[in-house]
Amino acid sequence: MTPLPRRQTLCRIVFSTILLTAGSLALADSPNCDMRQLALSSSQQEQLRQVRAEYRQRMDNLVAQSRNLRQYTTQASNLVLSGPVFDENMARHYVNEKYTPQMQREVESLRAQHALLQILTPQQRQEWRRHCLYQ
Repeated sequence: MTPLPRRQTLCRIVFSTILLTAGSLALADSPNCDMRQLALSSSQQEQLRQVRAEYRQRMDNLVAQSRNLRQYTTQASNLVLSGPVFDENMARHYVNEKYTPQMQREVESLRAQHALLQILTPQQRQEWRRHCLYQ
């Protein structure tokens, strides 16, 4: 009976190693987009902190809304699946309700990124684009 736990442990170690290696390779290939490399002024640093704090607050609110929505979407999917006839309108409504929070999070992420870039000087923005955007 002991070989099974050893085998599971070995599989977990191998899987973890693969994930870490893949992550390292992905990071090695990705640009360094840390804004701290741009020699920000103290005013810019404070503005960045403020944008990040506002972003975290908006994300916390969206996560709370998502939690409240989960029960509704579960009930809605059950209604779609248990109906005698497939109701495409109900299915579309369910899918829309399910994925709207994710879309809102993505929009908030883009809003925050845009706000962060607006804090930079034109030269800093150009340098950031050169290092961070795939072209």
